[in-house]
Amino acid sequence: MLSPEVADAIAAGEVIERPASVVKELVENALDAGARRISIDVRGAGKTSIRVSDDGAGIPADELALAFVRHTTSKLASLADLAVIESFGFRGEALASIAAVADVECASGGATLRIRNAEVVEHGAGPLLPGVAIEVRDLFGNVPARLKFLKSDATEMAAIKDVVGAFALLHPHVRIHLTIDSRAAVSTNGDGDRRRAIASVYGPSVAAEMLEMIGLPLVAGMVSQPRLSRGSRDGMVLAVNGRPISARSLVYALEECYQGRLERGRHPIAIIDIGIDPELVDVNVHPAKKEVRFRDEGAVFAALQRAVRSALDGSDPFRYRPSEITSASVAVTGPQLTLHDAPSAVAAAETNGHAAAALLRPIGQAGPGYLVAEGPHGLVLVDQHAAHERILYNRLLERLRSGRGSSQPLLIPQAVDLEPASIAAAADHRAELANLGLEYEEFGPRSLRITAVPVELPSGRATAAIQETLGALAENRGDGAIEKAAAALACHSAVRFGDVLDVAEQRRLLADLETAEESITCPHGRPTRLLVEWQELTRHFRRNY
Repeated sequence: MLSPEVADAIAAGEVIERPASVVKELVENALDAGARRISIDVRGAGKTSIRVSDDGAGIPADELALAFVRHTTSKLASLADLAVIESFGFRGEALASIAAVADVECASGGATLRIRNAEVVEHGAGPLLPGVAIEVRDLFGNVPARLKFLKSDATEMAAIKDVVGAFALLHPHVRIHLTIDSRAAVSTNGDGDRRRAIASVYGPSVAAEMLEMIGLPLVAGMVSQPRLSRGSRDGMVLAVNGRPISARSLVYALEECYQGRLERGRHPIAIIDIGIDPELVDVNVHPAKKEVRFRDEGAVFAALQRAVRSALDGSDPFRYRPSEITSASVAVTGPQLTLHDAPSAVAAAETNGHAAAALLRPIGQAGPGYLVAEGPHGLVLVDQHAAHERILYNRLLERLRSGRGSSQPLLIPQAVDLEPASIAAAADHRAELANLGLEYEEFGPRSLRITAVPVELPSGRATAAIQETLGALAENRGDGAIEKAAAALACHSAVRFGDVLDVAEQRRLLADLETAEESITCPHGRPTRLLVEWQELTRHFRRNY
């Protein structure tokens, strides 16, 4: 039988991993108590002190000591309550775990309590204040081994800011104020406006680029325009009933919606809260409650994708702004945060990412592969390869949906040497490849003989195109594999950057681009066009006076 102090320290290790864990547990308690204002003050990266005060329901004076006993809680009473948990806390472990590894002072309901290393050292009367004020000092002072595993002060402070920022984004109706060493780090006004909460956490530049998911029964929140992205997944906040969670399948569902809209290695910013019946989700599967289990994960996955894709239908085109107005690459509070590509920045929205119903009028080619065109709103520069790639990719996807391929038989079938994985992938997707226009025969253990290719694919590029297409299939088994293969096939079929196009070809390409869905980017996430507005030219040439 372990002694109580050892058992408490072990149990605390499951719940309190770092100072940010303390902040998380105390903020969750405040939210459970119905607080509308929460103040968090952190000193010494959380190791010196963490003070959290709120204006919630508080703890009755005669129950203050009981609240710090392990497995005591006010949030459930019976086994049946465990199936319909609506609160953040329910196990009765958070306060006990914090008190086991720190010096804690708590005031509520006209009483104060001080506990050091799980032992009550002071209990008496105090000021009658609303809510709870709790201060945690000398964290891990009695378990110095735990201190050695903490990261640098800057890393621990960033983790605290991330925790508080997530709650601020998910609960915009609560006024949350975080100070770190007497400097404000996060401050929201609690007016319920999620965009203003995003501006408080990520900055106004990011808030202006967020798209709202409106009128959806299950999923609420905001996601970023494709032109705003990050080099990491730090900007994704996923939650269930307001509880931040880690869910690999939902991250995959979100990023799949951006496939073809973002370049490889770039990730969206998203604040997504899934409101679901507590009976349909189990939040009691992880010591720190980071992970949850859904009764019907497929339905949640599909609902999230419907919501995100609906919001992304309102994405705006890339527009030119000179550097004196807005910097070429706008860095804000989050790391590696940029507005999509160097000469592009943002302006007022247009409908569904299309410049206008009128077709672009070709003017000519410029540089190694740009088309210059005139549109109703200004001068448009088009990357001919990216634009043609998007057009062909959409065409290939339509053939996959309809089941009607369009191929050209090769006069002389071409033998292509392939890796075994690519040959296996071709066999698994033979029908889909035929719909794309690619037909083949087995030709030995390590090669295929290609008998027909898509009508758009120049025969001279067939070998390289097939190798890359089947390579994409082999690399991306499962959902989305055939779409990645279609993107590779479209890339090899499109006009090259540097090809000379006559006026008729330019006109046809521009007309197809204007009617293409999701035409802002190519399938790999690169922009297809850049708009230089008439008003920008007027301003530059000083013809506005």
